[in-house]
Amino acid sequence: MKNKNNNLTITSKVYTFSNIAKWKDPRLELVEIPKGLIELLQNADFTIEKILDSEPSEIAEILGIDSYVGEIIYKETSKTISKINPPDLLLIN
Repeated sequence: MKNKNNNLTITSKVYTFSNIAKWKDPRLELVEIPKGLIELLQNADFTIEKILDSEPSEIAEILGIDSYVGEIIYKETSKTISKINPPDLLLIN
């Protein structure tokens, strides 16, 4: 676009994509932690697998929370997974 002095003026628009839906791991809803922490995990793209593959301190750092809360998240996720997928039982005769 040129103005009256024949100078080129460039305008740009910045679009944000905050309304784009992200996939959220529905299994996180089964973890016995406050809903706010579940939302934090989902917004940070955590899955059950990503939690279990991370150190509690790493979870805390990514979420910007205290390390003991990261430990709670890790432990509760581990408990939940053991309830969902219990180990095979050995039957001894």
